Amino acid sequence: MTALPTPDKLAELVSTVTTTMLGLTFHADADAARLPRLSWRTAVLPIPGRSPITVGLSSDESGCAALSSAMFACGAGEVDASMIDDSLCELVNMTAGLVKATMSLDQALGLPRVIGSSSRGDAPGPKGGTGQSVVLKADQVGLILWICEGVLP
Repeated sequence: MTALPTPDKLAELVSTVTTTMLGLTFHADADAARLPRLSWRTAVLPIPGRSPITVGLSSDESGCAALSSAMFACGAGEVDASMIDDSLCELVNMTAGLVKATMSLDQALGLPRVIGSSSRGDAPGPKGGTGQSVVLKADQVGLILWICEGVLP
């Protein structure tokens, strides 16, 4: 697998998307204990090809509501499940494009999809796979950005 970007670089990539669109700038957060709490909803995007990877973004319910509220310019109370799914998919799509460019992957992006909510609080991503996840924080919003080798089924 091509070398993965550093956590600070991954935070910068996400912020490239969110600063302009949502007014949120993320930084890497070393608090790995936040991983289970931030996996309420996950959107993934495969990048198949010679060096296949999957990029994912996850957040907790309040984080998803805040992101969707900012993206749709409405109150957090007006956000519904489809808006959350759309927001996460749009954010993972743009972030994956930046990850692909940063990793110099000459591969087409797949389509983003939501892989569901976790009532157990499991961390997203493959179990036992090769990859990296980074907890990101901006104001009161936390995210997990993860990249794994291969394309999730």
